[in-house]
Amino acid sequence: MPASCQAAARISTPDRTLGNLAIAPPKPLMLHNGFVIGRRRFLTASAALPFAARSIASAEASGHGLRLTYEVASAPQLPPPLEVGPQARLEVEFQGSGSAAFCSLGLQVLLEGEPHLLPLAIWTEDPQAYWRMREALHVPALRGVVRRAADTWTLSVSGQAEFSAKAMPPADGADSSTEDRPWLSYRHQLSPGWADGPLGDQPVELWRLPAASSAAPTQASPAETSGKLGGWLARLGASGPVSSHVVPGRSERGQEFVGHVSASEFEPFALRNYSRGNLGLPEIDTQFSGAADLEAYRGQGRVRLARLLIVSVDCVANPHVVERLVPAPCIADPNALVRVMAIRGLNDPSLDEAWLLARCGIDGQRAWYAISHLKSSLAGSEFGREVWGYPTQDGAAHALLGANRFTSSVMRGNQGLYRADGSYGGFSTGTSLNEMLVVTLRPKIGAASDPRRGELLLQPWYYQGLRKPLNRQSLYAAFSAPQDDDATNPWNRMGPVDAYWADIYDDADLQRLPAALAGEVADITPYYRDRCDGQLPWEAPPAGAQERTSD
Repeated sequence: MPASCQAAARISTPDRTLGNLAIAPPKPLMLHNGFVIGRRRFLTASAALPFAARSIASAEASGHGLRLTYEVASAPQLPPPLEVGPQARLEVEFQGSGSAAFCSLGLQVLLEGEPHLLPLAIWTEDPQAYWRMREALHVPALRGVVRRAADTWTLSVSGQAEFSAKAMPPADGADSSTEDRPWLSYRHQLSPGWADGPLGDQPVELWRLPAASSAAPTQASPAETSGKLGGWLARLGASGPVSSHVVPGRSERGQEFVGHVSASEFEPFALRNYSRGNLGLPEIDTQFSGAADLEAYRGQGRVRLARLLIVSVDCVANPHVVERLVPAPCIADPNALVRVMAIRGLNDPSLDEAWLLARCGIDGQRAWYAISHLKSSLAGSEFGREVWGYPTQDGAAHALLGANRFTSSVMRGNQGLYRADGSYGGFSTGTSLNEMLVVTLRPKIGAASDPRRGELLLQPWYYQGLRKPLNRQSLYAAFSAPQDDDATNPWNRMGPVDAYWADIYDDADLQRLPAALAGEVADITPYYRDRCDGQLPWEAPPAGAQERTSD
């Protein structure tokens, strides 16, 4: 860890400007470990600072939810400046309706002696809420389906029942002594070059999400529960529930910037937003990493995907279209060369994906800028999207080899986006190796910065396998939609193309190496909105937007 990072420190909150309005910092408070915060430094001007007030719950949420409280036997060691109270407890809460419903799991903690809740996991099926929680609020959202039938709430993950709770009637003489605790969020960004450790020289910030409702919960009789809740109950030795409450419906949560945190002390907690499989190191504990876990993380040389079929087709496109898709300081190739790389996992369908890339130049090197990345299963994609800026969305990729022909296609929902095919002849003469530099874009985190600022990352990719000899005259490729400059999906903006070349690799490996910072982008909005289906994570939902409801 660089010395500048270790010294990143417990410093007072700087002056800030919201629009033309200067806000002087209130008198700071010194906590037990020297951490300094500005007390209740509430940033409410969401129009001037888009990060300031985004919701994690819809205004269309149901009138009430269910909260379960568990005693914890194995309280984790928390990052500073948080502490576990005299009685370590977990809170499980169900809220919302239809696709807007969510289930949250949080640990009761103390910040400067005041009660707060640190979210450990939040499950939702709403894609907009999912990305908003991860990329704007920086809380650990996961994909899951929450449903309510009569008085029973259920959580399902990947089609399997994960947890259920049946709410019982209010207890006789029920009280309303429990309160809705403010949530806490650590905003940080992992280093794209993991040899430097999870954080590198990235800053770490602590934010507060004030209580979402002023109405008091009502105590209920103990709820009937079943399930493992992602293994969290066993991990923390939770017993109970010791109490159950019917809680009011959620209103929107804003955000307060609290202060900066020492990166070196936070490092063991830095990987908690990611599953073990995302890192290619399933043996490490990403939730509360120890010294051995962090050393294993630093020591990994590459991310390797094995046993793939890769169909990569290069096409000449409209220069006007390509120039608009590639952000400066990248320089679009004057020949407007684009590449569609369809990948199929021969043993693992979760590896199926499609990439749309444009040839460009950056920092004196030739590279490929990643415009879009589609996967049929978003589970496990957060690490690439958030650490390396992969433009990941829901979609489906298909790549097939016949006796002497290949085909590839890309879809989103029921819409076909792209198709290519051709023939090959002869036999592979051995294992062939190819390489490419891939440029990606991610937001740049910083409380004082405009959320529209971004970073360009440069990452080497290598792939090798049995290369099929191409019959170039047979090559065909086309994007399904006619050119539409106003389309929200970049695949629908491409229009006619001329297929130029294809590489077909069977039984291939794809290896991705650590990335490095290649430049900055002043406004990522024109390039980042596509990957968020038109709504940026830090923007409020469109006025009058209706949530889907369950049957």
